[in-house]
Amino acid sequence: MSTESTGAAEPGAAAAGPSEPPTATPSTTASADAPASVDAPASADAPDAPDAPDAPDAPDAPASAEASDAPDAPSDAPSGAPTTEGFEHVEVLAGGEEPARKKRKFGVGAMFLTAVVAGPVIGGVIGYGIQASRPATPLPELAAVKLSYPAERIDAKALAAAGPQPLNIDGDLRELLIKRPDGTEDDSMGSNGWMSAADVARTFGNSAEQFSTLLSGGFRRQANVSWIAGDVKYRVSLRQYRPESVHEVMSGMSPRRSDLSLSKFAGNDESMVMVSTKPYKYARSSEEYYWGGAVARKGTVLMSIEVFAKNPVDRSQLEDIAKRQWERLA
Repeated sequence: MSTESTGAAEPGAAAAGPSEPPTATPSTTASADAPASVDAPASADAPDAPDAPDAPDAPDAPASAEASDAPDAPSDAPSGAPTTEGFEHVEVLAGGEEPARKKRKFGVGAMFLTAVVAGPVIGGVIGYGIQASRPATPLPELAAVKLSYPAERIDAKALAAAGPQPLNIDGDLRELLIKRPDGTEDDSMGSNGWMSAADVARTFGNSAEQFSTLLSGGFRRQANVSWIAGDVKYRVSLRQYRPESVHEVMSGMSPRRSDLSLSKFAGNDESMVMVSTKPYKYARSSEEYYWGGAVARKGTVLMSIEVFAKNPVDRSQLEDIAKRQWERLA
């Protein structure tokens, strides 16, 4: 019977038979109580390592001396944290903490902006304080013209006679018209010597346009008398407008045709006598006619005389009718 222990292994038995993997040696930079490396976990249930070839014996090194020379790792470092060798100046922060922010310096630009903003405010406050401390300046007295009255009484009738006489145009315009000559045919239009805006517009070819022009131009009323002597038709009318419109209407009566011969009748420098030098045609007919007209204004009343003839209009006869009608208005 052998005296050797059954647990002893024969030389070379370690190389021939499987054995447990060696326990991982702590790192030379870690402390003795640091956790084991994650690359070589020590577990009793680890699978058997494959057979390894024989390695030459390494010189024995005291592990305790290496461990004692390594610097101590922080006790609160997490498991598996990387080493900080060579980065000792980097501040290590705990989880959830924020790094301390550096204080900003008050630069020249910020100082200039503060001066720009604060300067007017401070100046305004100082100016208001100076002005408020001054005594109030009294305002000058109001200057008004002293009313004066004449020493003698004025005769109201004499004053009215010296002033401009009112125009006799507020009454019946038909009484201001000249009378139709005897032996002529009556050709009056409208109703009893009066013509509405529609009646006046129907005497033109573009009736709708003329009707709109009359109403927008301040037309009020019109009185007329017309007659026919032979093949000549005469039409005398007094047309009244609103005061603010009569000047515009009178300026619109200026002739815009180059075939009109112009003159004025005696007694009125603002009058106008127009005689056509060539025949025209009626709007709804091919019949030709010669035209002559005279216009003048008295207050808000526009005097108009028109002549329609188959032959050229007699200017002297037209001026005579215009002069007689103007005398009745004046």
